[in-house]
Amino acid sequence: MIRKLLFTATFVAAVSLNAQNLFNSPKNNMKDVLKSDCCWLGQNKISGSAGFFFNKITYLDPANSSYKDYMRYGTSFNLTVKPYKEFQIRLFFYADLNNNPDKPQWLSNLFYNIGWYNWRNKTFSYGYENYQPNRFDGSYNWFENFKRGFFFVSYNYQLLNPGSKLHLDRWSQISLTPFVRYQYEYTDRYGIEVMGHHKIIAGSGVRWAIAKKFYVESAVYFYPVKNSQLPWDPDYTYGFGFFDWRSFKINLSYGNWIANRFPGRPAGMKNDFTNGEWKILFTFIW
Repeated sequence: MIRKLLFTATFVAAVSLNAQNLFNSPKNNMKDVLKSDCCWLGQNKISGSAGFFFNKITYLDPANSSYKDYMRYGTSFNLTVKPYKEFQIRLFFYADLNNNPDKPQWLSNLFYNIGWYNWRNKTFSYGYENYQPNRFDGSYNWFENFKRGFFFVSYNYQLLNPGSKLHLDRWSQISLTPFVRYQYEYTDRYGIEVMGHHKIIAGSGVRWAIAKKFYVESAVYFYPVKNSQLPWDPDYTYGFGFFDWRSFKINLSYGNWIANRFPGRPAGMKNDFTNGEWKILFTFIW
């Protein structure tokens, strides 16, 4: 399985690099490529990416007697539609390329976000995000999952200006994003048993776009309602990668989003760097 995974990653990287060379001129969207103004071309109202992902999932078996490692890998497709200004509908599709009896049942085929997302300095974002085990095989009730999504509000503040010593090129920036999330109902990791209601999470993210579109990021989380933090809820998250929003660009990222605990706090579940998710994505903007 590891050899298959390495082969897939190598193949995708090779194809992606060839595509990068093919479209090496500065084309921001499909209008630049097709030289046309029809059908929303050049309006940046539809964007997304397609590619591959892989990560290791460590979990307790149903008898809670031992840990299992499951290597998940597959294809992903992200689609963002902006019907009006910064109001966005975001869809994240996942299709597994490996299926075996060790596959955890809660893995999702779809995440979705609806809201006002503004990346500019000193602006608010707000909306609804759902990262529940939404599956197309009928194993979960989509309405029940909808009740378990997050309503959020966040604020984007950019620290650097062109004269800053850390401003290495026109891409350099440090962004702080304090946020508050509210979840009406939350469940166990399997997405079945209700564990509580009215979960509140406060925190802040920081992202440093260093230079040449390379970035590092992290976030810290605080749970003001006692006992609402579950074993997989993190104290902090972290990630890094290469990001270029324009069409026909390759993006590589790593993110570790669950179960990280600050030193001195007991670990809720087994998690380390190898449990992070790697993605290789090819972008497009209509």
